[in-house]
Amino acid sequence: MANYGAMLRRSGLAHATAAVAERARSTRKALSRFARPQAFACPADAEAAAVRAVRNIAYFRLHYALVLWILLLSTLAPSRRASMLFLMAASKVALFYGVLLRAVPNSVLLRRILDRRLVLALFVIVIVVELALTDAIQHLLLALAIGVPLVLLHAVFRVRDDLVAGDEAAAAVDAAPLSEKKEKEDADLESGSK
Repeated sequence: MANYGAMLRRSGLAHATAAVAERARSTRKALSRFARPQAFACPADAEAAAVRAVRNIAYFRLHYALVLWILLLSTLAPSRRASMLFLMAASKVALFYGVLLRAVPNSVLLRRILDRRLVLALFVIVIVVELALTDAIQHLLLALAIGVPLVLLHAVFRVRDDLVAGDEAAAAVDAAPLSEKKEKEDADLESGSK
């Protein structure tokens, strides 16, 4: 059958299905990276623990927020159904904002005026006010008392993925304190400039 110069393309549904399958695979990979038992080790000292914690909190921030959110919902589930439903509705609004950011990546309105930090701050304020109005602050405090130590433990003991793979050079860099790294960089710069 002749197509008279027209190009056959994948249908929109097939493209959307492939995109959903790819996101599901990437989500499974991210979850396996988040909780892989081989990826945990004690840091060399307090400075290395602090650096590792900051780096992991920045990298796994969505995972940590999800853990805290699930803990909050689970503390509200038995007795505070209205608060739980409000939190679920608020999470749908936040999810819709995230979808809009992906769908319209070059939007000045979404990127500059409605900055992510502003939306996050408004989101947290609305949730805290709602929990205060329904006398459920104790549930928030309980969820934070359970979740924050778990998040901090994970952030401190989680090793970078390239260290798990066995890269000894990266292991030496991760284990060395920052002051030694700075001295080494200064020595490298001085030797290179001569």
